[in-house]
Amino acid sequence: MNALDKNSLEKRERALEEKYFLDAEMAFKAKSRRDRLLAQWVSEMIGITDIEAYVAEIIDIRFTGAGDEGVVAKILADVRSGGKVLDEKELRGRIDKLMASAIEASAVRP
Repeated sequence: MNALDKNSLEKRERALEEKYFLDAEMAFKAKSRRDRLLAQWVSEMIGITDIEAYVAEIIDIRFTGAGDEGVVAKILADVRSGGKVLDEKELRGRIDKLMASAIEASAVRP
């Protein structure tokens, strides 16, 4: 491999690494936006007044390793304890819609 080929290969590797990190950052931001929108929706449904605290709880659940499944379980439990009914399928559908909105928002503004 000559020096020109090696230089081109290194540039390509750097570009791929940068794209990977940018994609990971965009995914993180989109999930954070989705979690915020989801927490606001649930807060309105069950009458939580400290929305920011609830947003933090939802984000903490995802970051502590429970991921989206932990978020779903927490929300379903919170809704039940709030005396409301929410089907898991409906919740997952709402999560998908909010994720699409969050991705769109991420694409529009960094």
